[in-house]
Amino acid sequence: MGIMYEFSPHPVWVGPFQEYIKPYWDEILEGEFVEGITHTKLSLSEMQGWMLQLYPFIHTFPKFLAEALVKVEDEYARSYLIDNIRVEKAHAEQWLWMGQGFGLRKEQMLELAEGRRPVLRDVQSLTDWIWYINTKGSLAEAVAATSFAIEGVTGDICRKILPGFEGYRGMPGVDMSPKTYKWMRQHAVYDDEHPKIAMEVVKRYATTERMQERVMLAAKRSLQLINLAFNTSYRAYSTADDANTFVPVDNRSGERRMQQVNLNFPERRFGDRRGRQIRAVA
Repeated sequence: MGIMYEFSPHPVWVGPFQEYIKPYWDEILEGEFVEGITHTKLSLSEMQGWMLQLYPFIHTFPKFLAEALVKVEDEYARSYLIDNIRVEKAHAEQWLWMGQGFGLRKEQMLELAEGRRPVLRDVQSLTDWIWYINTKGSLAEAVAATSFAIEGVTGDICRKILPGFEGYRGMPGVDMSPKTYKWMRQHAVYDDEHPKIAMEVVKRYATTERMQERVMLAAKRSLQLINLAFNTSYRAYSTADDANTFVPVDNRSGERRMQQVNLNFPERRFGDRRGRQIRAVA
């Protein structure tokens, strides 16, 4: 990262914090999304699905960090976030390269990032949560949820799936050039040290028992939501015959939460409720 960061011994509460989030962390690393890529089992359309749907989140990531930056009160955290914002801007470009290497068009990805098409609900929930915690939460919660949890588990994901990811080389429709796997390789290395610095920031700002509890909950929520986002995204682009074509799930039935459909509201008049007696609810 170009900056030397000091690390301090962990206070007692960090151990229980790590134990608390470990099941959610492990659920991601041992889940079907990560295992599918690790063993090169996801189809091309499924790979395209998560790359396409998660791109708006990656594209916006520097803005999340910028919201947290305004809460900073020390030079250590300020230097860390400023450097991270710079790096994450480059990573957004690398994600585009990765998607293009797997057959996506740049215009497809930008269309979602610019809001001209909606993302899947679980992806939107992840984005909304990270926006919320960085704008409305404390700095400790924001860094725990974003830089420690999201970036930390991303680094572990990349280190685990990298051999399987490169196993897609030679598949029809995949151009595994150095640019295609640059994002994956960068995060396998970069996000090893990064969460350690994030934890140092969290320790400096989570100085009360109440704040430490809120930090734990914030990190847990991020892990739960990114797990849902990854799983929903790849499943939504599965095809019945696994023919490695880019076909979204809109024509499948039984999985409404993964579909992007227009709902027709019933034709009804909403009466004026003023003056009506309100029934108590037990």
